[in-house]
Amino acid sequence: MNNNIKAYLVGAGIGSLSAAAFMIRDGKMSGSNITIFEAMPLPGGSLDGGGNAETGYTLRGGRMLT
Repeated sequence: MNNNIKAYLVGAGIGSLSAAAFMIRDGKMSGSNITIFEAMPLPGGSLDGGGNAETGYTLRGGRMLT
């Protein structure tokens, strides 16, 4: 394991969060060497939605999935 390697991920969506998890688990990278930059106050990217199957699900940005 090389402790000098650092990773910088842009956006705290499912892709970046998964990449960080794989770098820690499979790449044996220390979590303290991974930085995730996110512009919004919540992580999760497009996975921050709410709602239910009857009325539909609303995601940030006004997207509507029915």
